[in-house]
Amino acid sequence: MHGGSSPWILPAQFKLLLAQHQRNTIILRHGIYKWPVVVGQRSFQEGWDEYYHENITNKHDILLLRHTGNLVFDVIHFSELQRQVYLSWTVPLPNLLQARASHPQDSIIIQQSVASSIKPDLTQNLTDSVSFYQTFNTASPNTLKIPRFVDHFVNGQRTPTLLIRTGEKLTEIGVKGKKLKTNWRNFALQHQLQHNEVLVFIPESSTTFTLSVFDDDGVEKVFPWSCIYEIFSNSPACT
Repeated sequence: MHGGSSPWILPAQFKLLLAQHQRNTIILRHGIYKWPVVVGQRSFQEGWDEYYHENITNKHDILLLRHTGNLVFDVIHFSELQRQVYLSWTVPLPNLLQARASHPQDSIIIQQSVASSIKPDLTQNLTDSVSFYQTFNTASPNTLKIPRFVDHFVNGQRTPTLLIRTGEKLTEIGVKGKKLKTNWRNFALQHQLQHNEVLVFIPESSTTFTLSVFDDDGVEKVFPWSCIYEIFSNSPACT
């Protein structure tokens, strides 16, 4: 989803999720803090301006939202420099399997099956590398340019080979200079990458990244090898 002080049109899948929960207020969780936001027919409304200003969000920023249950969404915030924005309250994405283990099972009324390239127990590394995104361009399908303010962490000298995880699939990609090159063409074909799809890289280590692909509607692309797991929500009276 794109940032900005003005709300945007929401994907149909997001509206369906709200309908399943019979509620129109979500929680945006950035690190250790939470912001309630009311969702209207076509856009975010009350609470969005507070989130926007307090998290220093700009018009061309991109927000990755991961539903964890109970309409709580963990946020990874990317600036227009294409790398994650670190604020004093930023922490790694939480382990969803641990959160599920502490969930009171007798209060669950909604069980949602999720298919994602991001493992529920992903360990995001905030020390040795940085999360970033790049847009796929069909004019140069054989390589992917590493963003300018990310190439300090990912380059041919420091990380000559990367392991890219998409769900259950792990692919080795060679790095030459400031581009992903060796085996990238095969990766793009296997994942049927389309022009202008957004590729989000989340580091597990300095040389291993989880990659999630988002289409023009801002919805994550699903593959036959995506991780399948369940997330749970309580009765509205319990939240």
